[in-house]
Amino acid sequence: MKIRFTRAELDALTKKSRKAGLSREGYCRRILNGAVVKEAPPAELPLLIREVRRVGYNIDQILKRANAIGLLDVPQLRKALEDNRAVEKLIVNTYTTPSD
Repeated sequence: MKIRFTRAELDALTKKSRKAGLSREGYCRRILNGAVVKEAPPAELPLLIREVRRVGYNIDQILKRANAIGLLDVPQLRKALEDNRAVEKLIVNTYTTPSD
């Protein structure tokens, strides 16, 4: 099957497919199959997710230790851990699709 595009349409298709990190053909197939095509995530995304998880793990360990020795700042640590998990979830939801 051949599809003809105007120069402007082809340029727009090329630009969108490059942003998504796909070939023009792959981009068109996904769109035709009803997929929501997002821009490709930055290359450093896995490092960012790993760092956010590491910070969350450290907060969790501090929270367990603080709870064990009876510190009064435990609610602040719980809040910090909840905030960290919210940031992690936001990053993952922004740059991944449900099929990833």
